[in-house]
Amino acid sequence: MLTMLVGEGAKIDVHGCKTVDMASSFGKALLEFTFIVMAAITLLLGINAAKSKAAGKVLFPVTFVTGISSIAYFSMASGGGWVIAPDCRQLFIARYIDWIITTPLLIICLGLVSGVDKWDIMALCLSDVLMVASLAAGALTVGNVKWVWWFFAICWLLHIIFSLGKSWAEAAKAKGGESSSVYSKLAGIIVITWFLYPIVWVFAEGFGNFSVTFEVLIFAILDVISKAIFGLILMSGANTGYEAI
Repeated sequence: MLTMLVGEGAKIDVHGCKTVDMASSFGKALLEFTFIVMAAITLLLGINAAKSKAAGKVLFPVTFVTGISSIAYFSMASGGGWVIAPDCRQLFIARYIDWIITTPLLIICLGLVSGVDKWDIMALCLSDVLMVASLAAGALTVGNVKWVWWFFAICWLLHIIFSLGKSWAEAAKAKGGESSSVYSKLAGIIVITWFLYPIVWVFAEGFGNFSVTFEVLIFAILDVISKAIFGLILMSGANTGYEAI
């Protein structure tokens, strides 16, 4: 059981590594379970998105979020989508590919609910892409440069959080209907989970205190909350119909 939690060491001669911290059998089971959850939520969201034009406008973006995430988790669960990082850890590249595609889609969902201008949505999407790219670059480097990339990511994240909490919240309130209450719930999920991602990164791909298996567990929980739970709240958020959002 201890091995399941702390990870397994593999002897692989890459980057001069004597051993590489790899996901344990428990970690692989977590990846498989998360794939099933994401795939099931994708099916549910897709069915509801197809019911009407108004439902599709609101739900199709988040349906692609969980769909793409399920593909990424299938890739990781089936033994692909990873490389060996210079700090001798198994690095799931599929996770970053997932994030760089799906997180802008989540911002688009929030933009549709709040009613902000398309240029505001584009600006935040670009900040989001740069944030994920910075974390990916940091995970692939060692030494002080790693923390420079992390600092860049935090700068982009602060821009996103500030915008979601101020101008976008004001736009949702001005829009009226159920937009404000639905937006508050969704934005709250995004702000909290996205704030936690770089903190987990510090102790996982940063200092390496967390094993790859524990990293898989925490990131899977955050992914399910920020994508699957986000989608379910969006699906059930309009009590008087999707036209009210």
